[in-house]
Amino acid sequence: MSEPKDINISLQGLLFPNIFKLFKVAIQPGRVMTAFLAMAVIFGAGWLMDLHKTVVVSNRVSMSDLRRSTLSGPTSIPTELHCFISHPDRLDSYIKVYQDRVGTQKFGVFNVFSNFCAANFNEGVIYLLQLRFDMVVAAIGNCISACVWILEYHTIYGIIFLLISFVVLSIAGGAISRGAALYFSKDERADMSQCARFAIKNIMPILFAPTAPLMLVALLGFVIVYVLGLITNIPYAGELIMAIGFIIVLVAGAIMAFTTIWAAASVNLMYGAIAYECSDTFDAICRAYNYVYSKPWRLVAYSLLAAFYGGICYLFVRLCGFVMLSISRWFLDIGVFTQGRETQQFGKLDIIWSKPEYFNFMGDTTTVAKSVTESIASGIVYFEILMVSGLVAAFVISLYFSAGTMIYCLLRNKVDNTPIDNVFVEKVEATEMPVSSEAQ
Repeated sequence: MSEPKDINISLQGLLFPNIFKLFKVAIQPGRVMTAFLAMAVIFGAGWLMDLHKTVVVSNRVSMSDLRRSTLSGPTSIPTELHCFISHPDRLDSYIKVYQDRVGTQKFGVFNVFSNFCAANFNEGVIYLLQLRFDMVVAAIGNCISACVWILEYHTIYGIIFLLISFVVLSIAGGAISRGAALYFSKDERADMSQCARFAIKNIMPILFAPTAPLMLVALLGFVIVYVLGLITNIPYAGELIMAIGFIIVLVAGAIMAFTTIWAAASVNLMYGAIAYECSDTFDAICRAYNYVYSKPWRLVAYSLLAAFYGGICYLFVRLCGFVMLSISRWFLDIGVFTQGRETQQFGKLDIIWSKPEYFNFMGDTTTVAKSVTESIASGIVYFEILMVSGLVAAFVISLYFSAGTMIYCLLRNKVDNTPIDNVFVEKVEATEMPVSSEAQ
């Protein structure tokens, strides 16, 4: 009779099943709406900056670039970003050839960048579920290369846009992590305003904890390696000084490599440290680095499990949105039987609202002739469907920060033997905390 009890005790000691609470934690309306507002700010800034279009396109569609995503999506014209990813050595000549060609149009940087990253993200999720990790790494690498492209070929635009995106996502991530920590550990539902106040109050560690390692890398790179490179330009003596000081270059390179790898592995844990401990910048970095060092394989296991389960959750949420749009359009199509005013080749509904696709809710946005009222109606429908897409993207952001917070809690329990329900709560915050429905 004692065997089932022993089994139950051993199962209670396992931490990885807690990862499967991720969907419930991330789908909470407060966290999704926080991420949605962050996305709205970023997209608004991107669209505003895209009033000045600078991205060169070829106006020729090749078979490899027929769609924004190989999974689904409308046709897209290859841009300089595609060339940068595929043949970076040819990009300068590509821009020179097509930049001043008569009839060549240009796209906005944000439009090209966002569509490219969205396509790679969708493909990366599918490859992850297929356990094709090499392709997942390639998809992530493409997104990183896209950031490099912005900074290298659209420097001012890239600095402004990426800085805005980082600040907005960091503040939203701090608020999401705080809400996820309270919900995961104490089953307490903190509202958006309470989590936002926590993030703003701790804005310095939220902004500087993830960037401090990069600042160290930049400092070592420019102060030591770059300066030594400048000295090398001195005739005769320069190369001798460089050779003598080359050991310093190797040491600096080792420190930069170690810092970069550790920062990439622990960056999401830093938000968890701030959310759980109300840590300052140094404490958040130390805690995250310590857990990566103490339990690296456990971190990898938790991260892979969270990524795999999160990918399934993302596809499920996208499926819900796709089914909602498809069913709504099907019933609407039954009632709309007239043709477009400017062209009789398409029905009025097809002109106003293209048939949605699973990985592209907007459908094929091929330009057709529209009347004034059809253009207005199409614009309104496009904006509303864009909000549906924004909610799906907001869920992904909530999923990311919630997963990092939960993994931090589980690693803290394993390394420091800290109870899962141990969360820092200020006295003022505790008096404002709403009672959970379960407690009622």
